[in-house]
Amino acid sequence: MTITSALIASVPLLFAGLPTTSTTMTETTINAPDHGNERLAVGDSFPDFTIPTPINPSGADEFNLQDALANGPVVVTFFRGSWCPYCRTELSEIQDNIVKFNDLGATVIAISPEVDEKSVELSEELGTEFIIAHDEDNKLADQLGLMFKLDGKTIKRYREYGIHVGKANGTGSWELPVPATYVIDSEGVVRFVFDDEDYTKRAKTSEILDIVKDTMSDS
Repeated sequence: MTITSALIASVPLLFAGLPTTSTTMTETTINAPDHGNERLAVGDSFPDFTIPTPINPSGADEFNLQDALANGPVVVTFFRGSWCPYCRTELSEIQDNIVKFNDLGATVIAISPEVDEKSVELSEELGTEFIIAHDEDNKLADQLGLMFKLDGKTIKRYREYGIHVGKANGTGSWELPVPATYVIDSEGVVRFVFDDEDYTKRAKTSEILDIVKDTMSDS
């Protein structure tokens, strides 16, 4: 077993000992985004953005939302990083259903603050066939009200397990996005939002597919 594999295998043990509710000490700042930006709700317009894509099946170096919406709905999902087992499970489930998304004409983009090398490694390990983008300094996550800073106690425990968020993100800053998933229709309107503060919970892929289907039938 490689060092990376060993760390990944040990991460669930770390998370099992961490509180998950928003009223505990761990990650309590999730409820109050650092810069006061409000989160999106169903019916809101998703702001246009352009973001670099270290992994892109089309070969493009960046992704622009408006350009993608010209071809159909877009599924945007924010994940914490390759070190997070819940994120890896979520992305694996998306990959297992990527043909269904493609058949519906939907573009899937997964976004994290990790440096490009980490995304490339993750894609190779999971065999992903969708876009993985780099949200440098959590700029887009912050704009959407998703970015938060880890508290000192949590940082200490992460370090004990060999997880250094600042290094993985290439910024030295211990900031992460709340895991979140959006379905955006061709008009740029948010049709589905999942942004649970419990990082062990993710949107169900089957539900996302159903929303995409409804979006296509309405267009």
